[in-house]
Amino acid sequence: MRLFIVPFAPNVLRVQILAAEKGIALEVADISLDHTGYHAINPLGQVPALELDDGRILTESLTICQYLDETSGAPFLFGGDTDERLQIAMWERRGETRLFNPGVEYGHHTHPMFAGRTKQFPDFAATLVPKAEKALSVFADQLERTPYVVGDRLTVADITSFMGYVWFVVYGGLRPSERASIRHWSGRMIARESMTVLRDLATYFNMPPLD
Repeated sequence: MRLFIVPFAPNVLRVQILAAEKGIALEVADISLDHTGYHAINPLGQVPALELDDGRILTESLTICQYLDETSGAPFLFGGDTDERLQIAMWERRGETRLFNPGVEYGHHTHPMFAGRTKQFPDFAATLVPKAEKALSVFADQLERTPYVVGDRLTVADITSFMGYVWFVVYGGLRPSERASIRHWSGRMIARESMTVLRDLATYFNMPPLD
């Protein structure tokens, strides 16, 4: 299978982290320097896209993650039984809508690297911060009960939510949380071998260690 990427793109990283957790080796095609013909692969021009061994194409990072999870065997990061799958889906959705997507948008509207690519509205970005702080407080309460967002093991809900938290910290919208449960969770997450790409991201942005 071949994964089309732009390095450090948020949705690309989400797929790469899940693939690493599952022990899945993917051929990588970096289109950042030459995207000629990429619209034939994904008409929307977005990354990532996954080309399957039979030539079929999957797009949308969460869909790609689910495909990789379901076709590679246990442990299933989207959940096993119905109750676990629903709990994971609920918390993943919370993380995506309240941390991951807003964290990416915060960066798009505040960081100089995006100034020439999109019209920036810093005032809009500022409105995202209190909502993220409220969401992080909810996650902190949950993480006081369990070491990971849904129980005793890592799931896709952790990957999505932690990445959203990281984006806010990387772009300066949030300071590293003082809540013990978030600090401990963050330490557990960034210490995982799959998080090498996020440690590289911290180095790229010249920011303090994420743990």
